[in-house]
Amino acid sequence: MIKSHFAFALLFLINISVFGQEVEEREVSDWNPDIIGSSVIRGIEFSYHVNTDYAISSKSDLYGDGSGKIDKNRIFKTKLRFPILLKNKLKLAGSFEYSDEEFKFQNIGDNNYPLYRSLNDKNLKSIGGSIYLLSQLKRNMYFMFRFNGKLKGDYWQEHLEEVGKYTFLKMEITPVIGWKVNPNKSWGVGIAYSYTFGDPLIFPVLQYNQNFSKKWGVEAFLPARIKIRYHPSDLFFVSAKAKLTGGSYSIHLDDSSLEDFKTLELRRADVNFSLELEKGITDWLWVSFDAGYRANINFDVTNKNHVFGFSGNKLSSQQNIINSNANGGSFFNFSLFIVPSKTILKKFGLN
Repeated sequence: MIKSHFAFALLFLINISVFGQEVEEREVSDWNPDIIGSSVIRGIEFSYHVNTDYAISSKSDLYGDGSGKIDKNRIFKTKLRFPILLKNKLKLAGSFEYSDEEFKFQNIGDNNYPLYRSLNDKNLKSIGGSIYLLSQLKRNMYFMFRFNGKLKGDYWQEHLEEVGKYTFLKMEITPVIGWKVNPNKSWGVGIAYSYTFGDPLIFPVLQYNQNFSKKWGVEAFLPARIKIRYHPSDLFFVSAKAKLTGGSYSIHLDDSSLEDFKTLELRRADVNFSLELEKGITDWLWVSFDAGYRANINFDVTNKNHVFGFSGNKLSSQQNIINSNANGGSFFNFSLFIVPSKTILKKFGLN
């Protein structure tokens, strides 16, 4: 069984190496949005993320005011990326992802605030994947489309049978039209329906990639993320990053006052400012360490499942059952990942 799983993963990596060949070797006329010196493609990735202790305060018409402290908030994630279809003017790829998030509150007890008591030691799971489509429209013009679907929440088999799995399904869609100006610059515009800000919102997006020199460049997908990278060698990247990490979990609060609601939504979003180091142990095995400051912008509980709004017209806090403010704090993330490389192909006689 282990050998078959290894062979399955290896097959994906071999295909990924075709889909993600080194950017430096692509021709000048290439139309895809990648530029020379772009960050490496993470084929199989394992990561461990920790938000250090931080205070939280909450307000609710149902429960009144409350406050507490989260001693630890950790997230374990594993992700696999793989190609589906490879044509000259059309590329289709996918990814599969699983993550598990846990909160540990300080001095939790039966008399604590209901939200904190319910979240403490709860495993909030996320399982699903994405489909990526990239197509050439004409010459240096491209169309990019991303669909993401995941089951997110504190679901278990009995709970799924009671409320249905679609209660936990969260979907995101992002189409982008862009232009490859030259091997060192590309840009695009589009629109997103996403939980980037915690709430499901529709907002415009801007993609912008450019090299300023052989070692310096920027990769941005605004407003979600921006990264300024320094590339001193083939096996080393240093990046200064700002990234929005938002999402929604369908949860169940064990409280008689909410017995009419079988599930609620915990919607949260943070802005992470960090410095990341990516180092290749070999050309196919890499590690990264990311550390910085996290600022919270959303940590609310609502019964308005899947209600969405438009950017600049955030969902009203009156729809929330519990409004919370979480303090900022430091965080760190460690990742181990496998990168498609010529070494892998060569070892198996496929180069």
